[in-house]
Amino acid sequence: MTRRARLLRPLVVVVAIGLGPSAFGFELPADLPTRNDGLWIIDQTGTISDGETTFEVQKIWSICLDGKADRALHELDVREQQASVATLNETCNEPQPTLSGNVLSWTMHCAGPSPIEDKIGKSDIRNTTTFEAHDETHSETVIINRDNLVQSHGRFHAEMKRTGICEGGLKPGDMILKHWRVNGEETLKARQRRNVHDEIANHKAFTASRLGR
Repeated sequence: MTRRARLLRPLVVVVAIGLGPSAFGFELPADLPTRNDGLWIIDQTGTISDGETTFEVQKIWSICLDGKADRALHELDVREQQASVATLNETCNEPQPTLSGNVLSWTMHCAGPSPIEDKIGKSDIRNTTTFEAHDETHSETVIINRDNLVQSHGRFHAEMKRTGICEGGLKPGDMILKHWRVNGEETLKARQRRNVHDEIANHKAFTASRLGR
């Protein structure tokens, strides 16, 4: 495995529900602001570093939101991070999201046996989402991995803006990955169409398989 692949692997992030707390495993604040229905663009940029090498990454998504998909997007942020550190044999606690004014925050602490040393690997993940308006949000995710295959940290920023109605056959929950750039180089050969609910299920299944659940 190349150095680049090893460094990127533990910090793969996306950028980013009407099902009730039992479906989440955690409870979102009852007065959580909502994002308006329609087509949104997610522009996520960030850096990943192990102290020696730093990569700049960018992902650009479009996603069709309704009330259910809007709340599911918050869960996707959590499940994607849990799946990421599951590759390091780490299990995360379920976050307890809190809302202060227009800022949603949550933290996860993860730990597990290090893949290469007789140590306990640990990761801390912090996320904040600021609701500027019903058609614009900003979020930041900070990830710190310690005593793992790669001791690394990452910081990601995501800007979401509503651009209009859902078009091109997109239904609520559908999302399209338009760009994935590493150090300015495009890595996608074609756009990838996905669904937020399927992505949640896939990440949960991957985490369970990695941790033997």
